[in-house]
Amino acid sequence: MGYTTPPKSNLSHYISLTEAVQLGYGAYQTLRRYIADGRLPAVKVGGRVKVLRTDLDALAVPTRASGFESIESAVERIVASAPPLSDEQVRRLRALLGGAK
Repeated sequence: MGYTTPPKSNLSHYISLTEAVQLGYGAYQTLRRYIADGRLPAVKVGGRVKVLRTDLDALAVPTRASGFESIESAVERIVASAPPLSDEQVRRLRALLGGAK
């Protein structure tokens, strides 16, 4: 039985903190601190803490100013990976963002 290459990730699966560190998302203790203070959502699967790659990507801070297209693209990725909003949540967001009620 030979080794096969895993399929390309759509970034919507959970990975361990060790995998996140190996992929360059930061130091293990930094990621644990982000989880503890609520900046990084996480789940516990068995004895391992796991996070979504999309949540790790959302923590990234650009080192230079982004154009509107890259900001719009980032927002679209976040919206696509988010759960559906309730009618109440939509109403509250519209009010916060100054949209129609």
